[in-house]
Amino acid sequence: MTKGHHRRPTRLSRKDAEAGCREPFVDAELYDYEYRHRRADIHFYRRLAKNRMEFTKGPILDLACGTGRLLIPLLRDGHEVVGIDCAPEMLAAAARRVARLSSSRKPQCLLAQADMRAFAFSQKASLAIAAFHSVQHLLSDEDFLRFLRATRANLCKGGWLAFDVLPPDPSWLTRDPTKRWGRTTFRHPVTRQRFVYTNNHVFDPDRRLLHMRLYYQPVDGEGQPAGEERVIRLCHRQFWPKDVEHMLRVGGFRLTETFADFDGRLLSSHFKGADEHIYLAVAK
Repeated sequence: MTKGHHRRPTRLSRKDAEAGCREPFVDAELYDYEYRHRRADIHFYRRLAKNRMEFTKGPILDLACGTGRLLIPLLRDGHEVVGIDCAPEMLAAAARRVARLSSSRKPQCLLAQADMRAFAFSQKASLAIAAFHSVQHLLSDEDFLRFLRATRANLCKGGWLAFDVLPPDPSWLTRDPTKRWGRTTFRHPVTRQRFVYTNNHVFDPDRRLLHMRLYYQPVDGEGQPAGEERVIRLCHRQFWPKDVEHMLRVGGFRLTETFADFDGRLLSSHFKGADEHIYLAVAK
């Protein structure tokens, strides 16, 4: 058997893929714990918001705002922010964080449970951000175009849209799906239960969907299994740059910049191995 060709089937059901867009967002405390060190994207989007607001006014849309990891810093910077998410557990966590803000900041925030493919607000925004690979939970071109058109309808003319994706990595996509990767031992931030975490994935090339499995095995103090393993599905659509550029045009946007990482370097043919692709587009 050659590298990259494994016997596990690659075509999973739409139902399984949709579950992979919900299950990681049920335990908000664990989510925040696992990504507590991810800060580069927040700094990038804060700088972007500051630059945008220097010459225009209007609220910022934080699309798929989650627990407020970006929303709260934007509010602290003095921006008016509308946060939407379809996961009630994540929105509840965001609401708790907003409630702890100062009396001058709390009124600057609106939270709403909504699908990023279909939402509407009366006031047009000047900037929309879909951070932390949120658009990769849009499982088809149709889903992505619905997202773009809904966002365009809620932006003023000339408004900005920014989002990031993990670029497809052939060596990652073709990893052996029968093995476990990323072994880590940790304690749940609330229950303090001890777990061993591992993961693996399988790629569906026809639909360009990466189906991941996140395994949480309870263990005792000696690292031995101490309960039933919990499996969380996670699904990411893989976006190639030319596809993104085409859909932005169809969705009513003009691509202005593509960054190679959150340090602000522009993506070019001379820069290989970018860990993130960040797209900045303008509503036409």
